[in-house]
Amino acid sequence: MSFQTARSIISALALLLFFLLPPMVAPAHADSDSDEKKTMTGVWLTRPAAPFVYQDPDGFEPGVAAPVKEITLMRWELEEDEDGLITGYNTYYSMDDQGGSQSRGTLCMVGARHGSNVLLSEAYAVYGGYPVPELSTLTIFRFSCERRGGNKLNCLGDGLSSIPPTVLKAVLVRSKRPGDVIPVPEAAREICQPGA
Repeated sequence: MSFQTARSIISALALLLFFLLPPMVAPAHADSDSDEKKTMTGVWLTRPAAPFVYQDPDGFEPGVAAPVKEITLMRWELEEDEDGLITGYNTYYSMDDQGGSQSRGTLCMVGARHGSNVLLSEAYAVYGGYPVPELSTLTIFRFSCERRGGNKLNCLGDGLSSIPPTVLKAVLVRSKRPGDVIPVPEAAREICQPGA
């Protein structure tokens, strides 16, 4: 066999592989891609309680700011649409390590997911048991999260300029019993998604 003939055969095989391989490779790529597109729809709970620190404007004496550490329990009820856009609620309960400085509320949440990355913003709907519709469009906090499998989120959160400097570190897991533990108040549903 001449060098020219061998070269022609190799070129023909290369062209054949070029046209045949993409259809054979594409299904495997699509399968791994569909694994990343699992929905965020569901109820997510902090496990364990999420630690956070904020700069208290009154600190330990009036007028002198100081960092204060607290923990919070959160229940996120989320719904993701086919475009990866997310709406929902964060119902939380926070306290310091002595059981004091307690606060509770429900916030409206909006966000988006791209692959395993999730970004969420929130604004108050209910604070201290009272509806606060006038605050429902003032973003106070955002979360940047990474999905770990289908049922775990690792999140970092930070407060925006509408509240004192605040940062939070949270691990949330998907609840297997979404109906229990801290239900969303009806007032928050009316404020966050009117007409829904």
